[in-house]
Amino acid sequence: MLPTVAPRAQKPQGLRNATAFRAAFLGHIGTAWARASKTKTAPSVRISATELADFEFFTPSRSVGSALVIDIDRPEALLEIFDTIPTEIRPSWIVETRKGAQAGWLIDPVDLRPSARERPVAYARAVGAALRDALAGDEAVDPLTPGRVRNPTYRRAELRAPATPPVYGLKQLHQTLKTADLWPERKRFTGRSATKEAHRAVAAAMDTGNRNQTVFDVARQVAYAGGDFEAVAWETNDAAPEPLQAAEVRGIIRSIARYMVNPRGHRSAVAMPSQMRELLAEMGRRGGLANTPAQRAARALGPRASSVVRRARANTKARQAQRMRAKGHSAAAIGRKLAASRATIYRWLRRHVTHQCRVSLVEHQVFRGRPHKIQRVSNTYPGSPRATCVSSKRRCYSLPLWSGRPV
Repeated sequence: MLPTVAPRAQKPQGLRNATAFRAAFLGHIGTAWARASKTKTAPSVRISATELADFEFFTPSRSVGSALVIDIDRPEALLEIFDTIPTEIRPSWIVETRKGAQAGWLIDPVDLRPSARERPVAYARAVGAALRDALAGDEAVDPLTPGRVRNPTYRRAELRAPATPPVYGLKQLHQTLKTADLWPERKRFTGRSATKEAHRAVAAAMDTGNRNQTVFDVARQVAYAGGDFEAVAWETNDAAPEPLQAAEVRGIIRSIARYMVNPRGHRSAVAMPSQMRELLAEMGRRGGLANTPAQRAARALGPRASSVVRRARANTKARQAQRMRAKGHSAAAIGRKLAASRATIYRWLRRHVTHQCRVSLVEHQVFRGRPHKIQRVSNTYPGSPRATCVSSKRRCYSLPLWSGRPV
């Protein structure tokens, strides 16, 4: 009796279509590497094309345009796509989102390098703009060079696509849109000057030396308008020829976030008019050249005030040194305690000595020196501010504490 052989399990039809679509999509874009991210606000990383199915978002190539992507943020986006777009040019894929859908058309490759011909690029941009206008798509998303789009090869994507997605020529899309009366009136793409200017603007904005400033400026404008500036920062960074490191982009996002929580808001960053700036500069020049007595007194106030503070501090330290000396501390120990040199300590001990005179009610300074250098004061009475007293082995004179010399 022959053994029973179980039939081989067959893949579901939807899974087979998704696998075939993934292979066709990767074969059309023809790149071995790509930049992708797990979420919309996560930093993008460089991965191989075989790993693209694990990432929900990716950044299309900036050197070759292989598709036109339209973003529609409306719940009825899926129905509008099938009702508006003719059957001959239905999207190559549609990814449903919570807010709407993203539709993509695979096109014949268009060279986007700076050395590329300008007219094909302008033609592709015009066709993409016509598709976006027909579906009322998001104006912030460039159909030919979007910053970050949903990955149609993502394993968990809600994808609507045939196993073999169609690849359209730009002329076919153009003619079909005109026949269906979906081509905007007076839409022209002569584009030599316009495309050249766009190339220059992109090259100047995303130059390697201006990446930080460009990402910051674009994101902060979106933040001022109340938009998702974090996602825009990552998208703008992905559009650079050499994207910034993830840590730098996070720093820019934190800077904008801290500024936006400021109660004063972004209105404080409004630039001052040039006429007002010139007027204030002229007023400053006039004030500086006047040199009035009031200005001189104001300038002298600072040095005078600092001199009073320094003098008071020196007197305080001199009294501390004298008290420590009376307790038996050496000059070196006093210097270490008061952070002063030995010469300064001896000067304080010699000239700044307080003494309570027995015949004077005023605590005054005692100046040490040889008797012939001190002018004696006679005919004084007890209690006088200039009364003399005799202490052991020294002669003291009653002088004000702020005086520097005996009178």
